[in-house]
Amino acid sequence: MQIQSQNPGKCQPNFQALRISSVTKGSRKIDIYSLTSKDKFFAEKMLNIAKGQKFSEDSKLLGAPSVRNVYDTALKKVKHLDTHPYDRVILSVEGGKKVTGVLNIGGQADSVVEGLAVWNNDRLTRDSLVVSALKDTSRSYGDFSALILPTASEPANTKAYFRRLGFKTPKDFGNKDLMVEGENLQTVIPKAQKAMNADETKDFTYRYYTDSVSYTHLRAHETSAHL
Repeated sequence: MQIQSQNPGKCQPNFQALRISSVTKGSRKIDIYSLTSKDKFFAEKMLNIAKGQKFSEDSKLLGAPSVRNVYDTALKKVKHLDTHPYDRVILSVEGGKKVTGVLNIGGQADSVVEGLAVWNNDRLTRDSLVVSALKDTSRSYGDFSALILPTASEPANTKAYFRRLGFKTPKDFGNKDLMVEGENLQTVIPKAQKAMNADETKDFTYRYYTDSVSYTHLRAHETSAHL
């Protein structure tokens, strides 16, 4: 999926997400954005353009049976973000144009990942989304909120993947989901960032990305289909 800056037009949505971090590794740069209710028209455009397209699957997919389901559920949530302040929809954008993954977070007392999907099993994208979510949870709620991954029924290799980022199942927790408890966020974040093995990571005070953009097409190597 590509985003391309163009002149404003009536049929173009505005992408006004909050940039929360930027990750660089080699020639790659991935920016992480948290969408707001102001992005509802952009989200609707993305959903409409993606209809009928085939998404590549993700071997570490969380919270849904398919990448398509995570994508659709997350973007449909955007229009309700103004009335659900604890929900978050986070996108990864590579090179300023290409969307490479989505993270859907809900919950109130704790932050619960309801869906996580990246295109083409890209590890850097997945790590960037998860580490950014850890930082965002800490920044928003301090040590009062855990970040929980829906991993109780996931295979051992998926659980091992997220354990390397500092997630674990507390002994007194009622199920087998992995989490980082609120009081451990500040300790886990630098370890998770090191495990990500990026060249550079920058964090941002919430700022709006206000360029007018359009969702132009899903590239064949990302979705197995052209629009």
